[in-house]
Amino acid sequence: MKIEKLEVHVVAVPYVRVVKKYRPKEPFERPDPIVRVWNDDGLCGIGESGRGGSVEEIRRQFKIIKGKNPLDLYPNDYESGLMQAIYDLQGKALGWPAYRLMGRKVRDKVPMAFWTVELATPEETAAEALYAVERGFKVFKWHTHPTRPETTVERVKAIYDAVGDDLAIRIDRGYPWTFAFTVKIARQIERYNIECFEDPLPHKSVGLYRMLRSKIDIPLAWHIHSAEEALVAVKNEAVDYLNVSAKPDVVSDISAITTPERVSLWLQISGIGCTGLKDAFAAHIGAVTENATLPGDNLHFLKENDLLKPHLKVKDGFMDVPEKPGLGVELDMEAVKDYRIDYIIET
Repeated sequence: MKIEKLEVHVVAVPYVRVVKKYRPKEPFERPDPIVRVWNDDGLCGIGESGRGGSVEEIRRQFKIIKGKNPLDLYPNDYESGLMQAIYDLQGKALGWPAYRLMGRKVRDKVPMAFWTVELATPEETAAEALYAVERGFKVFKWHTHPTRPETTVERVKAIYDAVGDDLAIRIDRGYPWTFAFTVKIARQIERYNIECFEDPLPHKSVGLYRMLRSKIDIPLAWHIHSAEEALVAVKNEAVDYLNVSAKPDVVSDISAITTPERVSLWLQISGIGCTGLKDAFAAHIGAVTENATLPGDNLHFLKENDLLKPHLKVKDGFMDVPEKPGLGVELDMEAVKDYRIDYIIET
């Protein structure tokens, strides 16, 4: 059993509703490579690099793994799409769902958050909140406006007027505020079912985060990518939650650091810009991450097609963990071809 062939389908799948209004060109400016890798026995592994993934890097790394037995490879050593394809090949070869290659399963379904774009008006944000509640979501995340941060209060009130306590509100700054401004905004919105503030200040300001936790009644979160960042957060008691974007081995390390400290995580493995394929992979990681109990930012439902057959469903704010071997999902190749803007094959 040796790896012998690579296909890369570079796709551009438009967003839906409000996200499409404000980001109509992004799927075409930052397209998404879908990877298919074959063994010489005909077994095919699939993966998704994600928004803006590098085809050149995929091709470079394929030359390294070509001719090797996928069972001899450590998937986390490779680019995201190839990593997933290797997990898929290994799981299919062994007859195991991919989560069995990552750890001990602790849940059968993973929680999912809803999301909308930072430029959405208060009225648009409220409409998206209603849409989210109708579909069973319990947490609604959005980024604050980059140049009009004062609209944060207006958007929070609009959401609460529309859905009340049916949605917890997760506010991601993305554009760090000052300490004083964060306190000011927090005190205006803390009674409106706010789940947390994510990254209101630069991470290097750990002392200010500790002080901020004592000044406001809204939990704080960092978006991190490494175990080192988790250690800093825990050691300095800087946050209440962590948003984690990382490969399975790093997520496992972060969970080992934070579980004893009772710091809950949510996973952002695919985030915005990906299809159902990478969200399925995210579900496998979520299945084995003990303290990933908060709804994750894995958002395939913001695309007009998830490129899977059957489609990946979110029900009541949860997605089932696939149980078939490998990633447990199959590409809809007709849909892939419909959205394809480039195609590469290596043998």
